[in-house]
Amino acid sequence: MEDKVRILVVDDEASVLESFKMILTIKDYDVYAFPDGPSALKTIEPGKYDVAFVDLRLPEMDGIEVLKRIKEADSSIEVIIVTAYGSEESHANAITLGALEYLRKPFLMEEIYELVERGLQKRRAKARKKEAPKKEPPKIH
Repeated sequence: MEDKVRILVVDDEASVLESFKMILTIKDYDVYAFPDGPSALKTIEPGKYDVAFVDLRLPEMDGIEVLKRIKEADSSIEVIIVTAYGSEESHANAITLGALEYLRKPFLMEEIYELVERGLQKRRAKARKKEAPKKEPPKIH
C-alpha cells in the first residue's frame, strides 16, 4: 500500500482552509493547514509533504516568499500558488521560482484534484530520474 498523500495548505482565510480540508479529505489525503507562512515553514522537512497550496497574499510573508523557502527546504514539494488577486507579473514570478501552477480563486474541486495528481506525477517522475542508474557516455576510440 502506498503512503498517504500529504498536502500542506497555507491561507489566512479560515473558510478557504476549511474548503481545502473538505475537498482533499474526500480523496483521503492528509491535510496540514496553516494561517500564515512562518507557522507552515516551521513544519517543513524533507519528505514530509507532497504538494502545497499557498495563498499569494498572506500576513507577515507573501506566498512568493513562502514558495521560495519551501523549495529551499525541500525542492521535491510541488507548490501551487492560489490567489484571488493575480497579475501576470506574480504569475510569471511564481512559475519562475518553481511553482507547479497558479490557481485563481474561486476554484473548483476538480481543479484541486487535477493539480494534486499533476504534482504527484511530477514528484514520481523526479524520483524515478534520481533512482535511474547513470549511463556512462560511450567511449570514443
